[in-house]
This record gives sequence, structure tokens and C-alpha cells, in this order.
Amino acid sequence: MNTVLYVFSTLAVAAGLLGIPATFTFLAHARTEHGHGPGCWWCHPHFPHRRKAR
Repeated sequence: MNTVLYVFSTLAVAAGLLGIPATFTFLAHARTEHGHGPGCWWCHPHFPHRRKAR
């Protein structure tokens, strides 16, 4: 098997495997009401707090 074909096939399989749960997550989020508040990590991501430099 050609190396380029192997790399392309591996990337295609990885995209497919990651796309399935992402699709279900997107569909579940799309079915929620629009005013669901800041608790939604999809619309309002919460980044971890930075440590204060001393």
C-alpha cells in the first residue's frame, strides 16, 4: 500500500470516528431551547482559572 494512501485512509477513518459523537452532540444541543443559560459549555465555554504569578 502506498504511504500517501495509508496516511489519507487513516485520517479519513479518524475524522469519521470523531465525527459521529460530534454529530450527536451537535444534534442534542440544537434541540435544547435557545435561552438555556450560561451553564451550556457549548455556547459559553469556561476556561480554567490562571494561576496568579507571585
